[in-house]
Amino acid sequence: FETDGFAKLESELIAALERGVAVTVVGRYLSDRESHNWRVLTAFVDRCREEGVSLSNLSLIDYTQWEPEEETDESQDGDQPSFTLHAKVMVFDEESAYIGSANVTDYGFERYLELGLLLRGPPVTHFAEIISFLLDSDAATPVTL
Repeated sequence: FETDGFAKLESELIAALERGVAVTVVGRYLSDRESHNWRVLTAFVDRCREEGVSLSNLSLIDYTQWEPEEETDESQDGDQPSFTLHAKVMVFDEESAYIGSANVTDYGFERYLELGLLLRGPPVTHFAEIISFLLDSDAATPVTL
């Protein structure tokens, strides 16, 4: 995430939280307090708190898997993880989902030619199942900011 890119989603995420919608944000390097993603999401959480928005329905998940037997620098600027989630998928409910290539950055939204599609109906169930599987895996680490 980058500040300018995340700003394009921020008001919609806040509105969803205000309506009581469960919002789960999955990213890389969220356990690294020096990473871009950690700083962007910390600013988002701070804004929610300032506006009195309940965070009870917000979940933040770090999806970065490191080699378990190796001593590594588990930071954005350190060693490369063994794998991480790089997909851009938004499952809105069991009936609609967005799948695309754009990173949540200014370049992803404004400067690069990106592709994405909105799925509706039964195919969304498969994407929801994949996301649930990933979030239940050992690579998914809940993060509190």
